[in-house]
Amino acid sequence: MWKVIYTLAGTNLLKNRKLYYPFALVTALSATIAYLFTSLSHNPHLAEVYGAKTVTLTLQFGQYIVLFTVAMMLLYANGFVMKNRSKELGIYTVLGLEKGHLLLMTLVETILFSLVTVGFGLIFGVILDKLIYAILLKTMHVKVVLVSVFQWSNALTVILYFLLIFFGLAILNAGTLSLSSSLQLVKGQKRGEAKGRFLLLQTLLGLGILVYAYYLSLSVESPIKALPVFFTAVVLVIVATYILFHAGIISFLKWLQRRESYYYQPANFISVSNLVFRMRKNAMGLATIAILSTMFIITMIGGINIYVGGNDMIQQLEPNDFTYHYQFEKNGETTRNTTGDEEAVLKEWTSQNLEQNGVPISKMVTYTFFEGIIGKMEKNQVKLLDKNRTGFSFYDINVLYVFDEASYKGMTGERLDLSSDQVAVYSKNVDFDAHQPIVIGEQSFTVKKRLPKNFTAYQTPNNMTQLFPGLILVVHDLDDVSLLTNRKTYIGVDTSLTEEEQMQRWENWQALNPDQQPASLTLSGMGSGSRVAERASTFAFTGSLFFIGIFLSVVFLMATVLVIYYKQISEAYEDRERFVIMQKVGLDEGQTKQSIRKQMATVFFLPLSFAFLHLAFAYKVLSQILLQIGIINSGLVLQVALWSCFGYFTLYLLVYLLTARSYRSVIRSN
Repeated sequence: MWKVIYTLAGTNLLKNRKLYYPFALVTALSATIAYLFTSLSHNPHLAEVYGAKTVTLTLQFGQYIVLFTVAMMLLYANGFVMKNRSKELGIYTVLGLEKGHLLLMTLVETILFSLVTVGFGLIFGVILDKLIYAILLKTMHVKVVLVSVFQWSNALTVILYFLLIFFGLAILNAGTLSLSSSLQLVKGQKRGEAKGRFLLLQTLLGLGILVYAYYLSLSVESPIKALPVFFTAVVLVIVATYILFHAGIISFLKWLQRRESYYYQPANFISVSNLVFRMRKNAMGLATIAILSTMFIITMIGGINIYVGGNDMIQQLEPNDFTYHYQFEKNGETTRNTTGDEEAVLKEWTSQNLEQNGVPISKMVTYTFFEGIIGKMEKNQVKLLDKNRTGFSFYDINVLYVFDEASYKGMTGERLDLSSDQVAVYSKNVDFDAHQPIVIGEQSFTVKKRLPKNFTAYQTPNNMTQLFPGLILVVHDLDDVSLLTNRKTYIGVDTSLTEEEQMQRWENWQALNPDQQPASLTLSGMGSGSRVAERASTFAFTGSLFFIGIFLSVVFLMATVLVIYYKQISEAYEDRERFVIMQKVGLDEGQTKQSIRKQMATVFFLPLSFAFLHLAFAYKVLSQILLQIGIINSGLVLQVALWSCFGYFTLYLLVYLLTARSYRSVIRSN
């Protein structure tokens, strides 16, 4: 009996190869991707790369997402295959095969299928390991070294994970077969979903949830609020999409059926009737395609922007080759001479340290400014945040910078000619009346000019204005402002050294005297930075994030194509009998083709339309999240978004053309 069961299992896999080919391809690719992520995150050579800890953590996070997505894909594919084999399995029981034998046969099928597909996937993973590791190093802007380390622990981890998945699928299949009678199995493929109830109420609920999610996305003004709002909106959009595909579209089709002038035309009658049936049976599949499409596009936009915009981010964080920050006062505890005296001492001390460390100076800039955290402005009153931050919530925080006119001229080359009681103001999402004086403590300043842009961008690393609403003031002289907040001096140095030499000098500086201070000044804090070191650290993160984004995009795309293909083939088999009947009662081939085209175009491009609509409303909050990371080039974000949409539309259209051919071939096969 065992030999018969084994033979039947092998024969069934070959006989149903059209169903199993996509399942096998997805399983093999999933095993390959899972192995690559596992291997990369445990690659011992990665520890030698600058920022290795960040890269490893990022890869491990991506690995968990990939493994979860893989499990969902295989669950869907298995469900589709078993559903379409329901009649075949039912006939086996009618012909005398006992349930125990049927369960054993499907178990053997699962074992054979998993061994072959996961085995091939692991082999491809091992072959591609060296290449993918080199690509990862390339995206991180690290010297590419072609090394490959096979570790049995990585392979065993992947094998164990897929063993658990297929064990779960075997249990699920066994439960389904055990609870189904022979008659239910024979009719299983033809059973559609029952007619929905309260469709109008569900539609209104779905529209309400979707509108609220869109409102949340459009109402975000601060990058700090963007991430929690984004995740909330994502959950709401997913729920609304499933509700609208389940009830909303059916309600719309029912409305079309009530329009007699439209409905009672041969092509429309057939298309709308079939669409109503399809939506009852495949609404969840279409909604899943819409969600996966949205995830693919957003992942591509985020990954590409983070990677391509990395240089912008570095230029903001480190405007010069070497940067030094000196803090003179904090929370009102002042230790100050005149600004000019302090700057002269710091420039001399910094120059001496650089000279001792073998760093030639080609350019040096010095800016002294006030930096502080303030609450929301009321009646043009700047409210400084006190020492204990009482009375302020996190979302009420604004940032304040005050520069003198000399610093403004050094950054922009423009003169403002301010008097001691005048200010020029740049505001980012901070409301104030430019026609009224701005009050700081006991002092009032008349607004002489409202500045059109943040003049400190790429000049000083004051990146708090990216995260929080900000106010940047320019006064005639800082010594004229009695402001009890942090007063800092920024010194930026450019050098003629190569990047390798800069990194060496920076590491020497960090090792020898990171906390050394000038003896003639009492500082409350100081810090330093290197553009080369920041670039290495940034691309270690953004490169690995971009790498993960590309892989996740491939996984999401693979899942989307799988759902589309299985949905189309399933519907083709269901529609074939109906079209045969209609041709027998007088429907010609031309009308059949027209009806097929209309159905496929509607069903195929409906999820894509939802995906683009979701993206349009998510664009603002997505831009805010990228701004929080440091991507301030809005033109780049928009350009990447448009190209990502165009690229995905092209891929989607290609899948449409391929599956349309398969659909028509199935329809014509009878």
